[in-house]
Amino acid sequence: MLVEKLSGHSFKLLLFALKSGGIKVSDARLLGMGYSTFYRNLIPLIELGSLREAEIVGSKKIYMLTDLGKDVAFKLKEIDGLLASHFRLEGANTRGVERAL
Repeated sequence: MLVEKLSGHSFKLLLFALKSGGIKVSDARLLGMGYSTFYRNLIPLIELGSLREAEIVGSKKIYMLTDLGKDVAFKLKEIDGLLASHFRLEGANTRGVERAL
């Protein structure tokens, strides 16, 4: 399965790119990851056709979602909403779950 090439950090990158309109290497710290983790998760997203290098602003590359990347990110957002609503309905404490993600 292709989804096995991705990790939680990959999902963070996709969701952040969806929310912000793109992603830069300097965003790694905002996402709570180091630069090597950023690149390790960026490369499979590019290889799978979910992200593409869009432009260089100054010395910063910006990566944008492709149409496929947008579809995947919207599905991830939908899954996150489904899980969140389930935990709210069940009255479960999600603090530990959120930390694990």
